[in-house]
Amino acid sequence: MDEELTALEAVRVEQHLEECHDCTAELDDFRKLKEVTRNMRVVMPDDKYWDEYWSNIYNRLERKAGWILLSLGSIILSAYGLYWVIAEVFLDKNVHPVIRIGVLTLIVGFCTLLVSVLRERFFLSKSDKYERIKR
Repeated sequence: MDEELTALEAVRVEQHLEECHDCTAELDDFRKLKEVTRNMRVVMPDDKYWDEYWSNIYNRLERKAGWILLSLGSIILSAYGLYWVIAEVFLDKNVHPVIRIGVLTLIVGFCTLLVSVLRERFFLSKSDKYERIKR
C-alpha cells in the first residue's frame, strides 16, 4: 500500500492475500481510508470560534486564580483564629476545664476530618477513572 516492503516481502504478502479473504477486505478498507484522508482538507475555524475559545480559557484561569486566593485567605484567617483560640482558652487560667476540653475536642475533631478528607482526595485523584468524564 505504501510501497515500503522489499520485493520478497511484497510477494509473500500477495500470496497471503490470495488465500485470506479477511486480510484482502481489510487491505481494501485501508486503501479506501487512505484515499479519503488524502482528499481531506483542514477547515480553519472562524474568528468567532477562536474568540469564544480564548474567552473560555481566560474564564477558567481567572476562576482557578480566584479559588486559590480564596483558599489562601481562608487558611490565613483560620490559622490566626486557631492561634487566638488557643491563646485565649488554653493560656487563660480563668477558663473552666470543661470549656478547654470542649475546644480541644473540637479542634482535634476538625483536624482529623480535614486530614481524612485531604488524604482521601489525594489518593483518589491518583486512581479516579472517572476524572475526565463530564457530568
